[in-house]
Amino acid sequence: MNVSTLEEKVSSIRERIAGRIGRGRFDTWFAQAVEFQLNPDGLDVLVANSFVGNWIAANYMNELVTSAQEVCGGEPKVDVRIMDEPAPGEGDARGEGDARGGGNAEAAGVTSMTVSANPHSPRLARGTRRAPLRGTLDSFVVGPSNKLAYAAAGHVVREPGRAFKLLVVHGGCGLGKTHLLQGICNSLRRVHPTVEWRYISGEQFTNEFISAVKSGHVDLFRTRFRSVDVLVIDDIHFLANKKATQKEFLHTFDAIDASGKAVVLSSDRHPRSISTLSEPLLDRLIAGMVVEIAPPDLEIRREILSRRAATMNCNVTNEVVTFIAERITRNVRELEGALYKLVALASLTKGPITLDLARTVLDDHIARAARNPSADDIVRMVGRRFGITREQICSKNRDRTISLARAVAMFLVRRHTSLSFPEIGRAMGNKNHSTVLMANQRIEKLLREEATVTWKSPSGTHKALLGGLLEVLEQELVPPSDA
Repeated sequence: MNVSTLEEKVSSIRERIAGRIGRGRFDTWFAQAVEFQLNPDGLDVLVANSFVGNWIAANYMNELVTSAQEVCGGEPKVDVRIMDEPAPGEGDARGEGDARGGGNAEAAGVTSMTVSANPHSPRLARGTRRAPLRGTLDSFVVGPSNKLAYAAAGHVVREPGRAFKLLVVHGGCGLGKTHLLQGICNSLRRVHPTVEWRYISGEQFTNEFISAVKSGHVDLFRTRFRSVDVLVIDDIHFLANKKATQKEFLHTFDAIDASGKAVVLSSDRHPRSISTLSEPLLDRLIAGMVVEIAPPDLEIRREILSRRAATMNCNVTNEVVTFIAERITRNVRELEGALYKLVALASLTKGPITLDLARTVLDDHIARAARNPSADDIVRMVGRRFGITREQICSKNRDRTISLARAVAMFLVRRHTSLSFPEIGRAMGNKNHSTVLMANQRIEKLLREEATVTWKSPSGTHKALLGGLLEVLEQELVPPSDA
């Protein structure tokens, strides 16, 4: 994308961050309380207070760096600091202002961080130590919905390669699969420092394999993955529809298994429900230890909220915790997102976290969530409008009508759900996240140009202003509330 002005670059960076972390999380942490400023060295992320700064630096630094790199090129540095604090090296009346050297940002409680443009090898601020991965088994809240998966993870840590040669953890989005897999890796690092493990997403595995094939370095790729003691792959369902990658993974698994080592996988559904897996690969997966993580019950939801509030050093009463836990029931990610939204608002307004504040924030959140359709609802509705099926939209067919419907569906899913670009891609036929990004940019460009679109359906050829078409679709999708 040709981005010329600073304003356009900042806008592009913001959109890319939102695509990576999801619109809901972006709105909570970046939409109102954060200002982005580009400088010759990189990107300044200006925050309102130390709470917001600490949270962004700890949780979204990789996304910030990667987005800045994609837009600006090179290896831009990213600094997170409080508004009105001097930039690193400028100083002020109180002394040198370099946050990395213990200046004003640290005094205010923010860990200002400067990292390279490679999100996989950040140079952290001096004195900052961080585990390789975020999730730990110690912080994983165990209950009836996940105790079997947790116990299996513990066996892998205690006896890697002996307890289970293959562990497959499956369950819906936001239930803790990634947390559990990362916890296994971090525990292996602590308990068995000589055990070599590798953690990677299904998408990364696929992309690295494709890159290795194109560059002629397949042998190096195989050595890197087949030589480990424990291979951990998150979102293995991303391999659906990718025959060559499935075949390569099957050979990788066979090599690891033959050497008495272990493989741990996660999926958003049981392997039998991934319809496009090859039969040999499916046979291998269901022969392993396959366990499910189900949605958490009320007590587990309360415990998750209490622990998360404690890690954020926030005073949240049991009454407020129970109020949130009783109303947010679908998954852990949404549960924590509701808490973050509440805490962020209280921090920005410098007020206490009261039940009235929780009711004001969450009633609106819950009402919107109740009206928000799922990605599948949106795809089917768009398909009806264009006279095609959900399967056609999610296919690789590049027919002009299908391509237009696919782009419109991706745009509406992005607007009306909290799914990130990679999650939208997986929900729509395992498309790459860049495909979703380009579809959104295409629709936004057509809207700016007030363009007319044309498509064919069984009832004939149709023509309409794209803006008017989207308005009609959204009225059908999200009817106005009674209020």
